Amino acid sequence: MSTPVLFLAFSNDADAHLELLKKESKDVFNALRALDEKGFVKVHREESADVDELFDSLVSFKDRVAVFHYGGHADGMTLRMEGGAANARGIAGLLGEQTNLKLVFLNGCATRPQVDQLLAAGVKAVIATSVPIRDDKATEFAAQFYQALASRRTIAQAFGLAQAFLQTKYKDVRDIGVVKLRDVSASESSDAGDSIPWGLYVKEAHEAEVMNWKLPYYYYQAVGLPEDMKQYIASSFTANRYVMLVLDEMAHYNPDIYAQMMEQKGGESVKRDSREYPELIVRNLPWPLGSQIRLLRQQDSPGVERLEHLASAYVRTSQLLYYILLSNLWEQSRLKQIKLPQPFDPGLTLDARAFASFDFLAKTVELYRLFHDQGVAPYVAEYERVAAAWDIPTGPLQSAHTHLEQLRAELLASPPANDLEKRCLDAEKALSIVLRSAAFLANYRMLTVRNIAVEAIRFEAVAYELDLGPLNAVDSSALGLYQDVAHRRKAHLSNSQSILLAREENKLDDCLNLSPFIIDKNTFVSVQKGEGSETARLAHIFMLSYVEQGRLVYLAVDHGIRYALENERDRVHTDMTREDFTEGRNLSPSAGAPDPFGLDASFGLAPQAPSEGGVKVFQVLRDQFDSCLADLGAAP
Repeated sequence: MSTPVLFLAFSNDADAHLELLKKESKDVFNALRALDEKGFVKVHREESADVDELFDSLVSFKDRVAVFHYGGHADGMTLRMEGGAANARGIAGLLGEQTNLKLVFLNGCATRPQVDQLLAAGVKAVIATSVPIRDDKATEFAAQFYQALASRRTIAQAFGLAQAFLQTKYKDVRDIGVVKLRDVSASESSDAGDSIPWGLYVKEAHEAEVMNWKLPYYYYQAVGLPEDMKQYIASSFTANRYVMLVLDEMAHYNPDIYAQMMEQKGGESVKRDSREYPELIVRNLPWPLGSQIRLLRQQDSPGVERLEHLASAYVRTSQLLYYILLSNLWEQSRLKQIKLPQPFDPGLTLDARAFASFDFLAKTVELYRLFHDQGVAPYVAEYERVAAAWDIPTGPLQSAHTHLEQLRAELLASPPANDLEKRCLDAEKALSIVLRSAAFLANYRMLTVRNIAVEAIRFEAVAYELDLGPLNAVDSSALGLYQDVAHRRKAHLSNSQSILLAREENKLDDCLNLSPFIIDKNTFVSVQKGEGSETARLAHIFMLSYVEQGRLVYLAVDHGIRYALENERDRVHTDMTREDFTEGRNLSPSAGAPDPFGLDASFGLAPQAPSEGGVKVFQVLRDQFDSCLADLGAAP
C-alpha cells in the first residue's frame, strides 16, 4: 500500500502580491510535518507552482494523491500559476485521473464555478469559495483545517472546526481595515471578504466515504529486524521460537523495538542476551497479550497443558482485537456515523458454551467491513492490514485461524494424547501468525484510569490529576498506578473508571474507551479479604466473556482461560456486592446455575447463593452493557 500524497501548490503574483501566502504554505506544512516525518503521509509542496511543474508532479504521483490544495489567486475559470493561468477544465481532468483522491481544496477567490467541473471529472469532494476572500482569513482557515485533519479529525470535522474558528474570531468585527483579496479584479475594500464563504461540496455517492475520511495514523516500515537478528532469535529458543519472532513484526510498527534489543559495550552496539527478549514483547504489548506470552514462557514443555495455553493465547488475542473494534463501533453508531444492519448481533450475549466456540477473529473482520463499506476510518487504522491478510483465502492468517479454531474444538471435546510435540509446534506457528497480525498494538498504550481530580486555581489554567497507570509490564505485580505527579498530571481529562487505548499517553482527549468489555477489577473493589492497601495501587485486568443467568461474567487475563474458569479469584460477575468480595464469595456458582464444563463436582464446589441486598459494585458496567446493546440495536 503506497503512502498517500498531500499535494500543496502555492502561486503568488508579483503585480498582486499576497503577503500571507508564504505564511499559509508554512502553517499548512507545519501542521502536517509530524505525519510526514513518521512516514504516514508524503507532503509534496510547490511554493512557486507553474503549469508544467503541476502536470509533471501529478503524473509522477499517479493514484497516490489523497488531497490537493491550491493557495493563491483564482477565479471561476482559472488558477493563477507562475508564468500564466491554468484552465479549470484541464486541471479538473488531471485531478480526476487520481483514483484515490479524496479532496480538492481551492483556497482562492470565488472558485465555486470550478466545483461542477471537478465533480464531473471524478473528484469526490471540493472545498471552494463562493465570493472573493481575504488573505488573512484564507491563511487562518487553511491552517485550522489542516491542523484539525492532522489531529485525527475527519474531513467533515476539520471543515466544521475551521469554520467555527473564523466565526468565533470575527463574529463581532465590523471594520477590519484595508486588506488584500485573493482576486486581482476584486476591490480591496470589498465587504464580501468579511463573510465566511467556504463550502464543502461532495458527490452524494461518495458522501460517507469522504466526510468520514481521516489521514492514516500508523507507521509500517519497509523492513523489520535485520536478518542476523532473526537468526539469533531462532538459534536462541526451542520452545517459543516462533512467538519470539513476533518482535520482527512489532519492529515494523515501533522502530524502538530493535533499539531495545541492542546495548552498548566497549563502544560497540551488540545484541542483548536473548533471555531478555520475551520481556520486550511483554513490555511493548497491552497486558491481555503480554500476560499470555509470560504464560507460554512458563509452560514450554510439549503437552496438553501447553496446547491449552497456546489456544488460550489465540482466544485472548482475538478477543482483544474484537473488543477494541466493537468499542469503536459502539461510539460511531452512537454518533450516527455508521448505520448498522438489522438485525445486528455483536456477540455480547453468549452463554458459557457459546463463548467456548465463538470465533472472535472472524467477527473482528466482519466488524471492520462495516467501517470500510461505509467509508468510516476506525480509531485503530491498522485493522486495514488485518482485513487485507484475511482476504487471501489460502494465506497465512486464514490457515492459522483454521488450525487454531480446530484445536479449540478438539481440546473442548477430547484433549489429544498423541504427537503432542508436533501439535505444540504447529499450534505455536499458527499463534505466531495471529500475534503478528496484532503486532500494531506495540504502537499504542493501554491505561487504567481510576479517578480524576480537577484543579482550578484562580487565573490559572484548569489542570487534571488522574489516578492512572500503564497496562504494559513484565509481571502482573508491576501493573500499578503512577505514584509521581509528573505522570499523573494531564492537560486533558478522560473517562474515569475505565481502561483506555491511546496513541499517546499525554493526549487523553484522543483515546478509545474499552469499558465495559475490558475492566480493571480493582477500580471497583480496591480492598479484598486477605489483601492489604497495596492492592489499591495494582491493576487486575478482566475481559467480558459470557452471560450467565442475566449477569455478565468476566475472566481474568493473568492465566489461561481454563484456569480462569476453575480459579476463584479469576472470575467475577456483575451481581456481586462488596460483601461477596470481603466474605470470599468471588467465584462460587449461584444456586441452580448449570455447570457446562463439569468442573464443580471435581473441585468440590457446592452451589452457593449470592448475598441478598447490598450495592452491586459492577452495576455501572451492567448499565453500560445495556446501553451498548440498545445503541447497537441488539437483543438483550
